[in-house]
Amino acid sequence: MRTKELTCLLPRLIAIPYGIAALHAGGLPLLEYLRSHRCLLILDDIQTIFSSQQLAGTYQPGYENYGAFFKQIAESSHNSCLILLSWEKPREIAAVEGENRPCKSLQLNALGPEAQEIFREKGLAEPEKWSQLIDLYRGNPLWLNIIATLIQDLFGGSVSEFLSYDTLFLGDLESLLQQQCDRLTASEQQVISWLASAIEPADISKKPDNLQLSPPELLKVMQSLGRRSLVETVQHNGRSHFTIEPAIREYITNKK
Repeated sequence: MRTKELTCLLPRLIAIPYGIAALHAGGLPLLEYLRSHRCLLILDDIQTIFSSQQLAGTYQPGYENYGAFFKQIAESSHNSCLILLSWEKPREIAAVEGENRPCKSLQLNALGPEAQEIFREKGLAEPEKWSQLIDLYRGNPLWLNIIATLIQDLFGGSVSEFLSYDTLFLGDLESLLQQQCDRLTASEQQVISWLASAIEPADISKKPDNLQLSPPELLKVMQSLGRRSLVETVQHNGRSHFTIEPAIREYITNKK
């Protein structure tokens, strides 16, 4: 993007939270600009405009206009591309996305054997053990970078020594997981604690008696946790069951 175009776009982006009248009239100056110019617009850390202790996608006061803006971008005809990077999926995106629609969500998939390059760069030993690390941390590239650094710092790069401990080390991962879990509602915390204690993926139709949520409330909570990418879905006998990643399980268990 040329400097001139960036200079034109920035005031429009900054103005979105302040309730531009044109937004409610159905036409943002920014949207008009994206129609007349081919732009790639990337907005990072979208989760920061959402409220903590609210279900996923609930905007902080004063930021609601972003929802209308995202909806307009997704539903309007224009020549540009908007990429949102976020821990949480905006509700407006969830409502309009689809396989054959212009609006799509792409979840960062786990790295497979490609993750070994991280370990090579970090100088870890015992390549035959690397696949266990990838499985433990679900191939998350950021997590693997953090754990590889920890193994190098504490164990001189010895993966087998790291794996010899019964507990799952989190290291600097703990602060990242805390940021995510601190955003949860009380109901979400109850549900994720239940999932963390379950040995097998859980069938939510068979919730424990101490989980005081009605079926509609539980479904809303599960949807919210899914939009935060905190739960995994697995199929068992034709039914959906839910579980959480080992690192998240370890963090939740340690908090109890």
